Amino acid sequence: MQYNWQALVKIMENNMSGMNPLRYVKSCPLLLAVCLLFLQGCAGQVNMLPTLKEDVPISEQDGIVVARIINASGVALPFNQLTINPENLNESKSIKPERLLADRPKLNGTTVFASSVKPGNYSISSIRAFYSNGNGWYSRFVSADEKLGTFSVTQGEVTDLGTLIYYPKPQGDRYLDLLIRAPESKEGEVIAKHFPFIKYDPQSINGWHVDENDEERESAYISIAQNPLTYNEEYISPDNSIYFLGKVGVFMKRTPDGDWELDAVDTNHELTAIAQNNHGDLVVGGSEGALFWRSAKGDWLDISLEHNTHIENLRLLDTGEIELLVTRDFEVNIYRGVVANSQVKWKLLNQYSSRSGQGWKHIAEVKIGEMKAHTKSDQHIYNTTIFEFNGQNYIIVREQSTYGSIIFSPINSEIFIYDPESWMIEKTVDDFDLNAIVDAGAVQLGVEEAGFWSWTGKPTYYKIDKNGNQDKITTYIKECKESKSSRNRCINRNFTFRSVPWFSTDNEAVAIVGFSQSNFSGRNRETENRILTTTDGGKSWISTDNKPPTDYCTSIVPLVADRLLVSCDGANGDFYESTDLGASWNQVRQQDNF
Repeated sequence: MQYNWQALVKIMENNMSGMNPLRYVKSCPLLLAVCLLFLQGCAGQVNMLPTLKEDVPISEQDGIVVARIINASGVALPFNQLTINPENLNESKSIKPERLLADRPKLNGTTVFASSVKPGNYSISSIRAFYSNGNGWYSRFVSADEKLGTFSVTQGEVTDLGTLIYYPKPQGDRYLDLLIRAPESKEGEVIAKHFPFIKYDPQSINGWHVDENDEERESAYISIAQNPLTYNEEYISPDNSIYFLGKVGVFMKRTPDGDWELDAVDTNHELTAIAQNNHGDLVVGGSEGALFWRSAKGDWLDISLEHNTHIENLRLLDTGEIELLVTRDFEVNIYRGVVANSQVKWKLLNQYSSRSGQGWKHIAEVKIGEMKAHTKSDQHIYNTTIFEFNGQNYIIVREQSTYGSIIFSPINSEIFIYDPESWMIEKTVDDFDLNAIVDAGAVQLGVEEAGFWSWTGKPTYYKIDKNGNQDKITTYIKECKESKSSRNRCINRNFTFRSVPWFSTDNEAVAIVGFSQSNFSGRNRETENRILTTTDGGKSWISTDNKPPTDYCTSIVPLVADRLLVSCDGANGDFYESTDLGASWNQVRQQDNF
Protein backbone atom coordinates (compact mmCIF):
# COMPACT_ATOMS: atom_id res chain seq x y z
CA MET A 1 0.00 0.00 0.00
CA GLN A 2 1.29 3.44 -0.91
CA TYR A 3 0.02 6.64 0.71
CA ASN A 4 -0.61 9.69 -1.39
CA TRP A 5 0.68 12.18 1.19
CA GLN A 6 4.16 12.02 -0.35
CA ALA A 7 2.60 12.42 -3.78
CA LEU A 8 1.03 15.60 -2.48
CA VAL A 9 4.44 16.87 -1.40
CA LYS A 10 6.08 16.00 -4.69
CA ILE A 11 3.51 17.55 -6.97
CA MET A 12 3.73 20.79 -5.04
CA GLU A 13 7.46 21.15 -5.60
CA ASN A 14 8.57 23.42 -8.43
CA ASN A 15 12.34 23.64 -7.99
CA MET A 16 12.40 27.36 -7.07
CA SER A 17 15.31 28.06 -4.73
CA GLY A 18 14.31 28.47 -1.12
CA MET A 19 10.76 27.23 -1.70
CA ASN A 20 9.73 24.65 0.86
CA PRO A 21 7.55 21.89 -0.68
CA LEU A 22 5.56 21.80 2.55
CA ARG A 23 4.78 25.51 2.56
CA TYR A 24 1.11 24.86 1.79
CA VAL A 25 0.72 21.74 3.93
CA LYS A 26 -0.12 22.10 7.60
CA SER A 27 0.23 18.96 9.67
CA CYS A 28 0.19 20.04 13.33
CA PRO A 29 -3.13 18.70 14.70
CA LEU A 30 -3.75 21.71 16.99
CA LEU A 31 -2.87 24.18 14.30
CA LEU A 32 -4.97 22.19 11.88
CA ALA A 33 -8.02 22.41 14.13
CA VAL A 34 -7.62 26.17 14.50
CA CYS A 35 -7.07 26.63 10.77
CA LEU A 36 -10.07 24.50 9.87
CA LEU A 37 -12.26 26.52 12.20
CA PHE A 38 -10.98 29.65 10.49
CA LEU A 39 -11.60 28.17 7.06
CA GLN A 40 -15.09 27.10 8.07
CA GLY A 41 -15.70 30.66 9.17
CA CYS A 42 -14.55 31.84 5.77
CA ALA A 43 -16.84 29.28 4.17
CA GLY A 44 -19.72 30.87 6.06
CA GLN A 45 -19.07 34.06 4.13
CA VAL A 46 -19.91 32.34 0.83
CA ASN A 47 -22.72 30.15 -0.46
CA MET A 48 -21.32 26.68 -1.19
CA LEU A 49 -22.81 25.23 -4.39
CA PRO A 50 -22.26 21.48 -4.91
CA THR A 51 -21.90 19.87 -8.30
CA LEU A 52 -25.17 18.91 -9.95
CA LYS A 53 -26.01 15.21 -9.67
CA GLU A 54 -28.30 13.09 -11.81
CA ASP A 55 -30.31 11.93 -8.78
CA VAL A 56 -30.67 15.41 -7.21
CA PRO A 57 -33.46 17.72 -8.46
CA ILE A 58 -32.39 21.02 -10.02
CA SER A 59 -34.06 24.15 -8.67
CA GLU A 60 -36.43 25.65 -11.23
CA GLN A 61 -35.78 29.11 -9.76
CA ASP A 62 -32.07 29.06 -10.59
CA GLY A 63 -29.91 29.03 -13.67
CA ILE A 64 -26.95 26.70 -14.27
CA VAL A 65 -23.31 27.82 -14.52
CA VAL A 66 -20.88 25.52 -16.29
CA ALA A 67 -17.11 26.00 -16.58
CA ARG A 68 -13.83 24.17 -17.13
CA ILE A 69 -10.50 25.12 -15.53
CA ILE A 70 -7.18 23.98 -16.98
CA ASN A 71 -4.08 24.21 -14.82
CA ALA A 72 -1.04 25.03 -16.98
CA SER A 73 1.36 25.31 -14.03
CA GLY A 74 3.85 22.83 -12.65
CA VAL A 75 1.71 22.25 -9.53
CA ALA A 76 -0.59 19.40 -10.49
CA LEU A 77 -3.21 19.78 -7.77
CA PRO A 78 -6.49 20.62 -9.54
CA PHE A 79 -8.52 23.70 -8.70
CA ASN A 80 -11.71 22.34 -7.20
CA GLN A 81 -13.48 25.59 -6.22
CA LEU A 82 -14.71 28.48 -8.38
CA THR A 83 -16.01 31.61 -6.63
CA ILE A 84 -18.19 34.16 -8.41
CA ASN A 85 -19.33 37.55 -7.11
CA PRO A 86 -22.85 38.90 -7.71
CA GLU A 87 -22.98 42.39 -9.18
CA ASN A 88 -24.69 43.80 -6.06
CA LEU A 89 -22.30 42.14 -3.58
CA ASN A 90 -21.66 45.34 -1.60
CA GLU A 91 -25.29 46.39 -1.26
CA SER A 92 -26.04 44.16 1.73
CA LYS A 93 -24.26 41.87 4.17
CA SER A 94 -26.81 39.18 3.34
CA ILE A 95 -25.54 39.02 -0.26
CA LYS A 96 -22.65 36.58 -0.46
CA PRO A 97 -20.33 35.26 -3.17
CA GLU A 98 -21.28 31.92 -4.72
CA ARG A 99 -18.67 29.14 -4.62
CA LEU A 100 -19.03 26.29 -7.12
CA LEU A 101 -17.53 22.99 -5.95
CA ALA A 102 -16.10 20.36 -8.28
CA ASP A 103 -16.89 16.71 -7.64
CA ARG A 104 -13.71 14.61 -7.21
CA PRO A 105 -11.47 16.24 -9.82
CA LYS A 106 -8.72 14.19 -11.43
CA LEU A 107 -4.99 14.82 -11.50
CA ASN A 108 -5.03 15.52 -15.23
CA GLY A 109 -4.85 19.30 -15.17
CA THR A 110 -8.56 19.76 -15.88
CA THR A 111 -11.56 20.44 -13.61
CA VAL A 112 -15.19 20.87 -14.66
CA PHE A 113 -17.97 22.66 -12.78
CA ALA A 114 -21.78 22.69 -13.02
CA SER A 115 -23.94 24.18 -10.26
CA SER A 116 -27.30 25.86 -9.76
CA VAL A 117 -26.86 29.62 -9.29
CA LYS A 118 -29.33 32.37 -8.47
CA PRO A 119 -30.22 34.62 -11.43
CA GLY A 120 -28.23 37.84 -11.74
CA ASN A 121 -25.07 39.42 -13.12
CA TYR A 122 -21.73 38.00 -11.95
CA SER A 123 -17.96 38.14 -12.30
CA ILE A 124 -15.34 35.57 -11.29
CA SER A 125 -13.67 36.33 -7.97
CA SER A 126 -11.15 33.49 -7.66
CA ILE A 127 -10.30 29.87 -8.20
CA ARG A 128 -9.04 27.70 -5.40
CA ALA A 129 -7.49 24.31 -4.70
CA PHE A 130 -8.52 23.09 -1.24
CA TYR A 131 -7.96 19.61 0.20
CA SER A 132 -7.99 18.41 3.79
CA ASN A 133 -8.13 15.38 6.06
CA GLY A 134 -7.45 14.74 9.73
CA ASN A 135 -3.69 15.20 9.35
CA GLY A 136 -3.27 18.13 7.01
CA TRP A 137 -4.74 20.59 4.56
CA TYR A 138 -3.74 22.42 1.43
CA SER A 139 -5.20 25.70 0.21
CA ARG A 140 -4.24 27.86 -2.74
CA PHE A 141 -6.14 30.87 -4.07
CA VAL A 142 -5.75 32.57 -7.43
CA SER A 143 -7.65 35.83 -7.82
CA ALA A 144 -9.28 36.80 -11.11
CA ASP A 145 -8.63 40.07 -12.92
CA GLU A 146 -11.60 42.32 -13.70
CA LYS A 147 -10.66 42.10 -17.39
CA LEU A 148 -11.74 38.48 -17.32
CA GLY A 149 -15.25 39.81 -17.92
CA THR A 150 -18.81 39.54 -16.62
CA PHE A 151 -21.76 37.24 -17.33
CA SER A 152 -25.45 36.79 -16.55
CA VAL A 153 -27.33 33.85 -15.03
CA THR A 154 -30.93 33.48 -16.18
CA GLN A 155 -33.62 31.36 -14.56
CA GLY A 156 -33.98 27.99 -16.24
CA GLU A 157 -31.06 28.56 -18.64
CA VAL A 158 -27.42 27.51 -18.89
CA THR A 159 -24.49 29.94 -18.75
CA ASP A 160 -21.38 28.36 -20.27
CA LEU A 161 -18.16 30.10 -19.22
CA GLY A 162 -16.08 27.90 -21.50
CA THR A 163 -12.48 27.10 -20.57
CA LEU A 164 -10.40 29.11 -18.10
CA ILE A 165 -6.61 28.61 -18.07
CA TYR A 166 -4.40 29.26 -15.07
CA TYR A 167 -0.78 30.17 -15.86
CA PRO A 168 1.82 31.51 -13.39
CA LYS A 169 3.85 33.89 -15.53
CA PRO A 170 7.53 34.01 -14.44
CA GLN A 171 8.81 37.45 -13.46
CA GLY A 172 12.34 37.09 -12.16
CA ASP A 173 12.15 35.00 -8.98
CA ARG A 174 8.41 35.60 -8.63
CA TYR A 175 5.22 34.69 -10.46
CA LEU A 176 2.32 36.72 -11.74
CA ASP A 177 -0.86 34.62 -11.56
CA LEU A 178 -2.78 34.80 -14.83
CA LEU A 179 -6.32 33.48 -15.26
CA ILE A 180 -7.48 33.84 -18.85
CA ARG A 181 -10.34 32.72 -21.06
CA ALA A 182 -9.40 30.33 -23.82
CA PRO A 183 -10.67 31.10 -27.33
CA GLU A 184 -14.26 30.03 -27.81
CA SER A 185 -14.71 26.29 -28.30
CA LYS A 186 -17.87 24.47 -29.26
CA GLU A 187 -20.71 26.02 -27.25
CA GLY A 188 -22.13 23.65 -24.65
CA GLU A 189 -19.21 21.20 -24.94
CA VAL A 190 -18.61 20.82 -21.21
CA ILE A 191 -22.25 20.28 -20.25
CA ALA A 192 -22.86 17.87 -23.14
CA LYS A 193 -19.83 15.70 -22.32
CA HIS A 194 -19.68 15.82 -18.54
CA PHE A 195 -23.29 16.47 -17.50
CA PRO A 196 -25.48 14.78 -20.14
CA PHE A 197 -28.35 14.32 -17.65
CA ILE A 198 -28.98 18.09 -17.50
CA LYS A 199 -31.89 19.10 -19.72
CA TYR A 200 -31.43 22.43 -21.50
CA ASP A 201 -32.12 24.21 -24.78
CA PRO A 202 -28.93 24.14 -26.90
CA GLN A 203 -30.18 27.25 -28.69
CA SER A 204 -30.41 29.26 -25.46
CA ILE A 205 -26.94 28.88 -23.96
CA ASN A 206 -25.63 32.10 -22.46
CA GLY A 207 -21.98 33.11 -22.25
CA TRP A 208 -19.75 36.04 -21.37
CA HIS A 209 -20.89 39.62 -21.93
CA VAL A 210 -19.37 41.26 -25.00
CA ASP A 211 -16.52 43.67 -24.18
CA GLU A 212 -13.41 45.17 -25.81
CA ASN A 213 -10.80 42.79 -24.37
CA ASP A 214 -11.03 39.84 -26.78
CA GLU A 215 -7.88 40.80 -28.69
CA GLU A 216 -5.87 41.11 -25.47
CA ARG A 217 -7.15 37.74 -24.25
CA GLU A 218 -6.24 36.03 -27.52
CA SER A 219 -2.74 37.51 -27.38
CA ALA A 220 -2.28 36.25 -23.80
CA TYR A 221 -3.53 32.79 -24.79
CA ILE A 222 -1.05 32.55 -27.68
CA SER A 223 1.82 33.66 -25.44
CA ILE A 224 0.91 31.07 -22.81
CA ALA A 225 0.75 28.31 -25.42
CA GLN A 226 4.15 29.28 -26.84
CA ASN A 227 5.81 29.37 -23.42
CA PRO A 228 5.14 26.10 -21.58
CA LEU A 229 6.36 26.02 -17.98
CA THR A 230 6.37 22.29 -17.36
CA TYR A 231 6.48 19.01 -19.25
CA ASN A 232 4.57 15.82 -18.51
CA GLU A 233 6.75 13.45 -20.49
CA GLU A 234 10.07 13.22 -22.34
CA TYR A 235 10.37 10.91 -25.35
CA ILE A 236 13.22 10.08 -27.73
CA SER A 237 12.15 9.13 -31.25
CA PRO A 238 13.85 6.68 -33.64
CA ASP A 239 15.66 9.60 -35.34
CA ASN A 240 16.98 10.78 -31.93
CA SER A 241 14.72 13.81 -31.72
CA ILE A 242 13.57 14.50 -28.18
CA TYR A 243 9.98 15.56 -27.48
CA PHE A 244 8.78 17.38 -24.38
CA LEU A 245 5.02 17.15 -23.82
CA GLY A 246 3.35 20.14 -22.20
CA LYS A 247 -0.01 21.67 -21.38
CA VAL A 248 -2.74 23.16 -23.62
CA GLY A 249 -1.88 20.84 -26.53
CA VAL A 250 1.70 22.08 -26.93
CA PHE A 251 4.93 20.14 -27.21
CA MET A 252 8.59 20.96 -27.82
CA LYS A 253 11.00 19.15 -30.11
CA ARG A 254 14.80 19.15 -29.89
CA THR A 255 16.23 17.92 -33.18
CA PRO A 256 19.36 15.73 -33.38
CA ASP A 257 21.26 18.89 -34.44
CA GLY A 258 20.21 20.71 -31.27
CA ASP A 259 17.59 22.97 -32.84
CA TRP A 260 14.31 23.67 -31.05
CA GLU A 261 10.86 23.53 -32.62
CA LEU A 262 7.44 24.24 -31.11
CA ASP A 263 4.40 22.28 -32.26
CA ALA A 264 0.79 21.99 -31.14
CA VAL A 265 -2.43 20.07 -31.76
CA ASP A 266 -5.97 21.40 -31.60
CA THR A 267 -6.77 20.89 -27.93
CA ASN A 268 -6.44 22.79 -24.67
CA HIS A 269 -5.79 19.60 -22.69
CA GLU A 270 -2.43 18.42 -21.45
CA LEU A 271 -0.43 15.93 -23.53
CA THR A 272 0.82 12.80 -21.78
CA ALA A 273 2.00 10.31 -24.43
CA ILE A 274 3.69 10.39 -27.84
CA ALA A 275 5.18 7.88 -30.28
CA GLN A 276 6.91 7.95 -33.68
CA ASN A 277 7.79 5.14 -36.07
CA ASN A 278 10.76 4.75 -38.40
CA HIS A 279 8.80 6.33 -41.26
CA GLY A 280 8.38 9.59 -39.34
CA ASP A 281 4.65 9.18 -38.62
CA LEU A 282 3.68 10.67 -35.26
CA VAL A 283 0.84 10.17 -32.77
CA VAL A 284 0.26 12.20 -29.60
CA GLY A 285 -2.45 12.00 -26.94
CA GLY A 286 -3.50 13.22 -23.52
CA SER A 287 -6.37 14.10 -21.22
CA GLU A 288 -10.08 13.78 -22.08
CA GLY A 289 -9.29 11.40 -24.94
CA ALA A 290 -7.29 13.94 -26.98
CA LEU A 291 -5.53 11.95 -29.74
CA PHE A 292 -3.92 13.22 -32.94
CA TRP A 293 -2.05 11.45 -35.76
CA ARG A 294 0.18 12.85 -38.49
CA SER A 295 1.91 11.09 -41.36
CA ALA A 296 5.53 11.98 -42.06
CA LYS A 297 4.54 14.54 -44.70
CA GLY A 298 0.94 15.28 -43.74
CA ASP A 299 -1.10 17.45 -41.42
CA TRP A 300 -2.51 16.64 -38.01
CA LEU A 301 -5.65 14.49 -37.98
CA ASP A 302 -7.96 14.49 -34.96
CA ILE A 303 -8.74 10.88 -33.98
CA SER A 304 -9.73 11.63 -30.39
CA LEU A 305 -11.51 9.12 -28.16
CA GLU A 306 -14.32 9.65 -25.68
CA HIS A 307 -13.82 12.48 -23.17
CA ASN A 308 -13.81 10.07 -20.21
CA THR A 309 -10.56 8.41 -21.30
CA HIS A 310 -7.02 9.40 -20.37
CA ILE A 311 -4.26 8.31 -22.75
CA GLU A 312 -1.25 7.09 -20.78
CA ASN A 313 0.91 5.22 -23.29
CA LEU A 314 1.29 5.06 -27.08
CA ARG A 315 3.14 2.90 -29.59
CA LEU A 316 3.30 3.52 -33.33
CA LEU A 317 4.49 0.51 -35.34
CA ASP A 318 6.16 0.68 -38.74
CA THR A 319 3.08 -1.09 -40.13
CA GLY A 320 1.11 2.06 -39.25
CA GLU A 321 -0.70 0.35 -36.37
CA ILE A 322 -1.30 2.45 -33.27
CA GLU A 323 -1.33 0.78 -29.88
CA LEU A 324 -2.60 2.78 -26.96
CA LEU A 325 -3.20 2.26 -23.26
CA VAL A 326 -6.00 4.38 -21.84
CA THR A 327 -7.64 4.60 -18.44
CA ARG A 328 -11.19 5.39 -17.37
CA ASP A 329 -12.59 5.63 -13.86
CA PHE A 330 -12.72 1.86 -13.37
CA GLU A 331 -10.95 0.48 -16.46
CA VAL A 332 -7.63 0.10 -18.21
CA ASN A 333 -8.16 -0.52 -21.92
CA ILE A 334 -5.55 -1.47 -24.52
CA TYR A 335 -6.44 -0.83 -28.18
CA ARG A 336 -4.87 -1.34 -31.59
CA GLY A 337 -5.93 0.36 -34.81
CA VAL A 338 -4.82 1.84 -38.13
CA VAL A 339 -5.74 5.22 -39.59
CA ALA A 340 -7.74 4.69 -42.81
CA ASN A 341 -9.84 7.28 -44.61
CA SER A 342 -9.29 9.74 -41.73
CA GLN A 343 -10.77 7.31 -39.23
CA VAL A 344 -9.60 4.52 -36.93
CA LYS A 345 -11.40 1.30 -36.16
CA TRP A 346 -10.11 0.25 -32.76
CA LYS A 347 -9.72 -3.34 -31.63
CA LEU A 348 -9.77 -4.01 -27.89
CA LEU A 349 -6.75 -6.20 -27.07
CA ASN A 350 -7.17 -6.42 -23.32
CA GLN A 351 -9.10 -4.83 -20.50
CA TYR A 352 -8.62 -4.47 -16.77
CA SER A 353 -11.58 -3.70 -14.54
CA SER A 354 -11.30 -2.54 -10.94
CA ARG A 355 -14.96 -3.29 -10.25
CA SER A 356 -15.83 -6.14 -7.92
CA GLY A 357 -12.56 -7.99 -8.37
CA GLN A 358 -12.89 -8.57 -12.13
CA GLY A 359 -9.23 -7.90 -13.02
CA TRP A 360 -7.87 -8.64 -16.51
CA LYS A 361 -10.01 -10.02 -19.31
CA HIS A 362 -7.26 -11.89 -21.18
CA ILE A 363 -4.84 -14.00 -19.18
CA ALA A 364 -2.48 -16.67 -20.54
CA GLU A 365 -4.14 -20.02 -19.84
CA VAL A 366 -0.98 -21.70 -18.58
CA LYS A 367 -0.51 -18.92 -16.05
CA ILE A 368 -4.04 -18.65 -14.70
CA GLY A 369 -3.15 -20.61 -11.59
CA GLU A 370 -0.54 -18.02 -10.71
CA MET A 371 -2.99 -15.11 -10.78
CA LYS A 372 -3.94 -13.84 -7.34
CA ALA A 373 -7.44 -12.76 -6.36
CA HIS A 374 -8.20 -9.13 -7.04
CA THR A 375 -9.60 -6.77 -4.42
CA LYS A 376 -13.37 -7.17 -4.06
CA SER A 377 -14.33 -3.52 -3.62
CA ASP A 378 -14.59 -1.02 -6.47
CA GLN A 379 -11.52 1.15 -6.88
CA HIS A 380 -10.79 4.18 -9.05
CA ILE A 381 -7.92 3.75 -11.49
CA TYR A 382 -5.25 6.22 -10.36
CA ASN A 383 -2.66 5.69 -13.13
CA THR A 384 -0.52 3.07 -14.85
CA THR A 385 3.16 2.58 -15.68
CA ILE A 386 4.72 0.22 -18.21
CA PHE A 387 8.40 -0.60 -18.56
CA GLU A 388 10.84 -3.32 -19.63
CA PHE A 389 13.15 -4.93 -17.09
CA ASN A 390 15.55 -7.83 -17.49
CA GLY A 391 13.90 -9.03 -20.71
CA GLN A 392 10.34 -8.91 -19.40
CA ASN A 393 7.57 -6.35 -19.82
CA TYR A 394 5.77 -5.01 -16.77
CA ILE A 395 2.61 -3.00 -16.21
CA ILE A 396 1.73 -1.41 -12.88
CA VAL A 397 -1.90 -0.56 -12.19
CA ARG A 398 -2.50 1.84 -9.31
CA GLU A 399 -5.92 2.13 -7.68
CA GLN A 400 -7.56 4.31 -5.08
CA SER A 401 -10.74 4.11 -3.00
CA THR A 402 -13.83 5.61 -4.63
CA TYR A 403 -14.81 7.20 -1.32
CA GLY A 404 -11.63 8.97 -0.26
CA SER A 405 -9.79 12.10 -1.38
CA ILE A 406 -7.63 11.89 -4.48
CA ILE A 407 -4.88 13.53 -2.45
CA PHE A 408 -4.95 11.81 0.93
CA SER A 409 -6.35 8.35 0.19
CA PRO A 410 -3.85 5.45 0.00
CA ILE A 411 -2.87 4.03 -3.37
CA ASN A 412 -2.77 0.29 -3.99
CA SER A 413 -0.50 -1.08 -6.70
CA GLU A 414 -0.66 -4.34 -8.63
CA ILE A 415 2.15 -5.44 -10.94
CA PHE A 416 1.78 -7.77 -13.92
CA ILE A 417 4.03 -9.26 -16.60
CA TYR A 418 2.52 -9.09 -20.09
CA ASP A 419 3.28 -10.15 -23.66
CA PRO A 420 4.04 -6.96 -25.66
CA GLU A 421 2.75 -8.50 -28.90
CA SER A 422 -0.66 -9.70 -27.71
CA TRP A 423 -0.90 -7.65 -24.48
CA MET A 424 -2.02 -10.84 -22.77
CA ILE A 425 -1.24 -10.93 -19.04
CA GLU A 426 1.14 -13.75 -18.16
CA LYS A 427 1.31 -13.49 -14.38
CA THR A 428 1.19 -11.21 -11.37
CA VAL A 429 4.32 -10.16 -9.54
CA ASP A 430 4.42 -10.03 -5.74
CA ASP A 431 8.13 -9.46 -5.08
CA PHE A 432 8.95 -6.46 -7.26
CA ASP A 433 9.73 -3.37 -5.18
CA LEU A 434 10.46 -0.88 -7.97
CA ASN A 435 7.80 1.56 -9.13
CA ALA A 436 9.34 2.28 -12.53
CA ILE A 437 12.41 1.90 -14.71
CA VAL A 438 13.82 5.09 -16.26
CA ASP A 439 16.57 5.83 -18.76
CA ALA A 440 19.50 7.71 -17.24
CA GLY A 441 21.88 8.10 -20.17
CA ALA A 442 24.08 5.04 -20.54
CA VAL A 443 22.22 2.99 -17.92
CA GLN A 444 18.75 2.29 -16.61
CA LEU A 445 17.72 3.20 -13.10
CA GLY A 446 15.07 1.56 -10.98
CA VAL A 447 12.84 3.94 -9.05
CA GLU A 448 11.40 3.13 -5.66
CA GLU A 449 8.91 5.80 -4.59
CA ALA A 450 9.15 7.21 -1.09
CA GLY A 451 6.98 5.55 1.52
CA PHE A 452 4.64 7.22 3.96
CA TRP A 453 7.34 7.64 6.62
CA SER A 454 9.97 9.02 4.27
CA TRP A 455 11.47 12.26 5.58
CA THR A 456 12.39 13.70 2.18
CA GLY A 457 9.50 12.40 0.08
CA LYS A 458 12.08 11.66 -2.62
CA PRO A 459 12.43 8.39 -4.56
CA THR A 460 15.33 5.97 -4.12
CA TYR A 461 17.33 5.06 -7.25
CA TYR A 462 18.98 1.75 -8.11
CA LYS A 463 21.47 1.27 -10.94
CA ILE A 464 20.57 -1.81 -12.96
CA ASP A 465 23.29 -3.81 -14.70
CA LYS A 466 22.96 -6.01 -17.77
CA ASN A 467 22.03 -9.02 -15.64
CA GLY A 468 19.24 -7.17 -13.86
CA ASN A 469 21.13 -6.76 -10.60
CA GLN A 470 20.31 -3.65 -8.59
CA ASP A 471 22.81 -1.43 -6.78
CA LYS A 472 21.41 1.30 -4.55
CA ILE A 473 22.69 4.77 -5.34
CA THR A 474 23.86 6.54 -2.22
CA THR A 475 22.55 9.95 -1.22
CA TYR A 476 25.40 11.31 0.87
CA ILE A 477 28.96 12.52 0.46
CA LYS A 478 31.83 12.28 2.93
CA GLU A 479 33.06 15.70 3.99
CA CYS A 480 36.22 16.08 6.06
CA LYS A 481 37.33 19.22 7.86
CA GLU A 482 40.94 19.85 8.77
CA SER A 483 41.72 19.95 12.47
CA LYS A 484 44.79 20.48 14.65
CA SER A 485 44.71 16.87 15.74
CA SER A 486 46.21 14.09 13.71
CA ARG A 487 42.78 13.01 12.54
CA ASN A 488 40.46 14.94 10.30
CA ARG A 489 36.80 15.20 11.27
CA CYS A 490 34.67 13.50 8.63
CA ILE A 491 30.88 13.37 8.38
CA ASN A 492 28.40 11.95 5.94
CA ARG A 493 26.33 14.83 4.55
CA ASN A 494 22.98 13.82 3.08
CA PHE A 495 21.49 15.26 -0.09
CA THR A 496 18.49 14.76 -2.33
CA PHE A 497 18.56 14.39 -6.10
CA ARG A 498 16.96 17.34 -7.84
CA SER A 499 16.35 15.09 -10.85
CA VAL A 500 17.48 11.75 -12.27
CA PRO A 501 21.31 11.38 -12.33
CA TRP A 502 22.88 11.31 -15.80
CA PHE A 503 25.31 8.48 -16.63
CA SER A 504 27.81 9.01 -19.48
CA THR A 505 29.20 5.46 -19.00
CA ASP A 506 28.26 2.48 -16.85
CA ASN A 507 30.01 3.98 -13.83
CA GLU A 508 30.56 7.67 -14.56
CA ALA A 509 27.69 10.02 -13.81
CA VAL A 510 26.83 13.56 -12.85
CA ALA A 511 23.96 14.65 -10.61
CA ILE A 512 22.37 17.89 -9.52
CA VAL A 513 21.58 17.60 -5.83
CA GLY A 514 20.27 19.73 -3.00
CA PHE A 515 21.77 20.06 0.48
CA SER A 516 19.28 21.28 3.07
CA GLN A 517 20.36 24.03 5.42
CA SER A 518 18.25 25.00 8.42
CA ASN A 519 18.56 26.85 11.69
CA PHE A 520 18.28 25.30 15.15
CA SER A 521 14.47 25.37 15.12
CA GLY A 522 14.36 23.69 11.73
CA ARG A 523 12.56 26.63 10.17
CA ASN A 524 13.55 28.75 7.19
CA ARG A 525 15.08 25.72 5.55
CA GLU A 526 17.05 26.55 2.43
CA THR A 527 18.58 24.33 -0.21
CA GLU A 528 22.06 24.66 -1.65
CA ASN A 529 22.16 23.15 -5.14
CA ARG A 530 25.44 21.61 -6.29
CA ILE A 531 26.78 19.28 -8.95
CA LEU A 532 28.34 15.98 -7.90
CA THR A 533 30.12 13.29 -9.90
CA THR A 534 30.69 9.58 -9.42
CA THR A 535 33.09 7.09 -10.99
CA ASP A 536 31.78 3.95 -9.27
CA GLY A 537 28.17 3.88 -10.39
CA GLY A 538 26.79 5.96 -7.54
CA LYS A 539 28.30 4.05 -4.63
CA SER A 540 30.13 7.24 -3.67
CA TRP A 541 29.97 10.86 -4.82
CA ILE A 542 32.57 13.57 -5.32
CA SER A 543 31.80 17.23 -4.76
CA THR A 544 32.67 19.76 -7.47
CA ASP A 545 32.75 23.54 -7.64
CA ASN A 546 30.16 23.41 -10.43
CA LYS A 547 26.58 24.53 -9.97
CA PRO A 548 23.41 24.40 -12.08
CA PRO A 549 22.78 27.44 -14.32
CA THR A 550 20.24 28.80 -11.83
CA ASP A 551 18.85 27.50 -8.55
CA TYR A 552 15.58 26.50 -10.21
CA CYS A 553 16.97 24.97 -13.43
CA THR A 554 17.90 21.54 -12.11
CA SER A 555 15.97 18.98 -14.19
CA ILE A 556 18.48 16.88 -16.12
CA VAL A 557 17.30 15.51 -19.49
CA PRO A 558 18.98 12.07 -19.51
CA LEU A 559 17.98 11.29 -23.11
CA VAL A 560 20.80 13.48 -24.48
CA ALA A 561 23.99 11.43 -24.75
CA ASP A 562 26.76 13.90 -25.64
CA ARG A 563 26.19 16.78 -23.19
CA LEU A 564 24.46 17.79 -20.00
CA LEU A 565 21.05 19.30 -20.83
CA VAL A 566 18.86 20.74 -18.09
CA SER A 567 15.44 22.36 -18.10
CA CYS A 568 13.81 24.78 -15.69
CA ASP A 569 10.78 22.50 -15.55
CA GLY A 570 8.07 23.96 -13.35
CA ALA A 571 9.69 27.41 -13.16
CA ASN A 572 9.93 28.61 -16.77
CA GLY A 573 10.59 27.37 -20.29
CA ASP A 574 14.37 27.87 -20.31
CA PHE A 575 16.88 25.15 -21.25
CA TYR A 576 20.65 25.13 -20.68
CA GLU A 577 23.39 22.79 -21.82
CA SER A 578 26.96 22.11 -20.74
CA THR A 579 29.80 20.16 -22.36
CA ASP A 580 32.07 20.36 -19.29
CA LEU A 581 29.81 18.82 -16.61
CA GLY A 582 28.44 22.15 -15.46
CA ALA A 583 31.61 24.23 -15.26
CA SER A 584 30.00 26.53 -17.84
CA TRP A 585 26.50 26.78 -19.28
CA ASN A 586 24.99 27.89 -22.56
CA GLN A 587 21.32 28.90 -22.71
CA VAL A 588 19.78 27.13 -25.71
CA ARG A 589 16.13 28.10 -25.27
CA GLN A 590 14.67 31.13 -23.52
CA GLN A 591 11.23 31.90 -22.15
CA ASP A 592 9.57 34.84 -23.92
CA ASN A 593 8.94 37.92 -21.81
CA PHE A 594 5.35 38.66 -22.79
